[in-house]
Amino acid sequence: MIYKDVDPKKSTDKFIKAGLAAEKQMAFYLKRAFAEKEDIFVLNDIRLERNGEVAQIDHLIIHAYGFIIVESKSVSSKVIVNKHSEWKRIFNKKENGMPSPIQQAKRQASFLKDFLNQRATNVFRDNIVNKLISKPTFENYKFDVLVAISDSGIIERDSIDLPNVLKADIIPDTILELISKRKKDLIKGILNPFGNDGYSFHKDTIQKIANLLFTLHTPLSTQTIDTNIVQEEPITYNKSQNNSIIYSCSKCKSTNLEVAYGRNYYFKCLDCANNIPIKHTCKTSSCKPRTKKRKNQFFKVCENCGVDELFYENKS
Repeated sequence: MIYKDVDPKKSTDKFIKAGLAAEKQMAFYLKRAFAEKEDIFVLNDIRLERNGEVAQIDHLIIHAYGFIIVESKSVSSKVIVNKHSEWKRIFNKKENGMPSPIQQAKRQASFLKDFLNQRATNVFRDNIVNKLISKPTFENYKFDVLVAISDSGIIERDSIDLPNVLKADIIPDTILELISKRKKDLIKGILNPFGNDGYSFHKDTIQKIANLLFTLHTPLSTQTIDTNIVQEEPITYNKSQNNSIIYSCSKCKSTNLEVAYGRNYYFKCLDCANNIPIKHTCKTSSCKPRTKKRKNQFFKVCENCGVDELFYENKS
């Protein structure tokens, strides 16, 4: 099941355009392989924030035994990985060093585990097992990582074994093999006390996790990023005849919105499920107004200016 597609982005930079094309290519392969599978959830292009940190995950697969992160890399010629796990990219017949996408994906996996652990009590099913656990966590679930090199690229491995670095078209089959392996590991752990440990998700829990991450996805507001990547407008509004502000979704222009809470308060479009950050402005740029909730009403509060005004009210 494809739970989230790649967010719409634009760029005039050829390298970034190539990177976006690699993401879309990988998303296409994942859609072709898993669109009809109800027990595998795919979320493309997920951006999560936690305590000032940000994780941008190209592709996330949630299955019964854990998670698989796929990092897409655009390679038009060749990448070389030496025996020290150092990466080089060949461009215009020149070698240039590059960060290891394997380590990048591992950092994303560590971030995701911590991110989910903070919300674990709200995720797991309220069954007898979880009632006996004072604080359920994701520690016993598997977080695997894969690196997808675009179809036009060549991988030179320098006699080093890199089973998690593959061409994009091979990734879907590798995902199925990984899921099968994790299932066998779990059975082995159950039958053999000295085997590998691990847990499995209830089918409803997989969807619950996917929905949580989709809801807490925080796309960047309109700005220039790394040479002209432009994403959706954060929020649009106009004035009604009585001078009150009417907010509308930047994606579908619907006014059917609701204020929700993840790490911060944000608008959730009830028609297209778009997430829209709330950014207050005040008298001076040094002010830092915040959102405060009272029942189903939301107020802009600025202690510096003494402002405490209602800006939105949820219908329910």
